Amino acid sequence: MSDPGNSRDPIVTLHDLEMNFYKSRGLLKRPLAMNALHHINLTIHKGEIIVVVGESGCGKTTLANVIAGLLKPTGGTYEFKGHEIRSMSREQKNDYHNSIQMIQQDSYAALNPMRTMIKSLGDPMLLKKFADKSNLYEKVREILGTVDLTPADNFINKYPHQLSGGQRQRILIARALSMNPELILADEPVSMIDVSLRVSILNLLARLNQERNIAVLYITHDLATARYVGKSGRIVVMYLGQVVETGNVQGVLANPRHPYLQALLSAVPIPDPSLSRKRKKLTLTGADLPSISNMPSGCRFHTRCRYCKEICKEEPPKPVSRGSSMVACHRVDELPEFELFTGEKKHA
Repeated sequence: MSDPGNSRDPIVTLHDLEMNFYKSRGLLKRPLAMNALHHINLTIHKGEIIVVVGESGCGKTTLANVIAGLLKPTGGTYEFKGHEIRSMSREQKNDYHNSIQMIQQDSYAALNPMRTMIKSLGDPMLLKKFADKSNLYEKVREILGTVDLTPADNFINKYPHQLSGGQRQRILIARALSMNPELILADEPVSMIDVSLRVSILNLLARLNQERNIAVLYITHDLATARYVGKSGRIVVMYLGQVVETGNVQGVLANPRHPYLQALLSAVPIPDPSLSRKRKKLTLTGADLPSISNMPSGCRFHTRCRYCKEICKEEPPKPVSRGSSMVACHRVDELPEFELFTGEKKHA
């Protein structure tokens, strides 16, 4: 189990982080700035689980790429263990790159098809000096056993195409573990594998979090897996590059305050047909996200929000504390009660 005394040590701290991409508009015009992340404030502590949810295109993967160091933020500050990443020493940067590891969505694309598992897992360990030639084979066998690929000798010399999707996903987890990480960024790790195998992968991530005190940032658009993975963790709801609601997973999903999250939860099917017919659907006024090259003014959600007023079109909302949530919505205190999965109503 994780040590509660150390669980509050911050690994990553983002303050007012911005990430822009630039699109050329010709020789005589300045490039167009497209804002993918806006005013992101997030602290990830040692040993905790955070789930990041939102539609495709809302900035979830961009956020993970910034945290992993694959993208350099264009504004705000990013600290790793209290050190601003732009001013870290070489030793601190090495610790940073080892301590934060990613598990990609597409396991086949993430593995070199020309390398066996002993090469895919072993070469990084040799390069980073987590193993040497004398103990490499045993180290790789040990890691394969940790992710339940046993007996390890059946997998260690195989190529990616000789493994199933679930086995390849476990190889990606093993590769992340080989660097002794403190934070794992899991970018929709179960979306491309069979439904029957998803729970085992999610349980593996939970076990690594508990037994090794590894923090997990779990990215998904599936609220069911978000609830399952983040049982006692935090949730971050993103829309068009911004955080619109955050707080304890169970509290936020039981009593969502932002109309965007309410609409997402309203779209989740209910197994009981009688309750499903009774529940009032909270739909969005538009089907697709606006383009980041033509960002809406004011609240970015106002073009799809059925509760929109003039202030929503003119002023960006500031986060406020309501119940177990921090919510960025001008009308958070005026919204009607949200109907839960059971058909009952939850009072604020």
